[in-house]
Amino acid sequence: MGRVTPPDISLWLCDRIRAEHPHVECDIRIPDGYTGDHPLVVIRDDGGPQSDWIVFDRSLGVTVYGWDETNPKPLRDLAADLYALLTDDELAYMDGSPITAVTQSGCNGPYPVSTSMACAGYYLTVEYSTVGTH
Repeated sequence: MGRVTPPDISLWLCDRIRAEHPHVECDIRIPDGYTGDHPLVVIRDDGGPQSDWIVFDRSLGVTVYGWDETNPKPLRDLAADLYALLTDDELAYMDGSPITAVTQSGCNGPYPVSTSMACAGYYLTVEYSTVGTH
């Protein structure tokens, strides 16, 4: 059967978010010097089991940061829109997508979280069945 590499689902999702929301910065960590003055999405791949030879289950934590913590509504709206984007079943049909299915039972949020910066924060989780490369 040969070697199978798990997909870099975080990178693929960052590209999707940037395509849909060009005003939003997206990365796998908080960049040095980020102060919360603009929206930032950080995607953390928590991994998951390999459920078949080429199929990998992936759980991701997504934190959305930005703007003013005293007025979280714009960030909450963005987080809700990102949740809709990241749980859209159409992701499995996009060109180059490693996603084969959205696992709805592993999707939660968004809900507010505390940040170490003077900005609002929202957190959500998404889960996918993905295909690796051979």
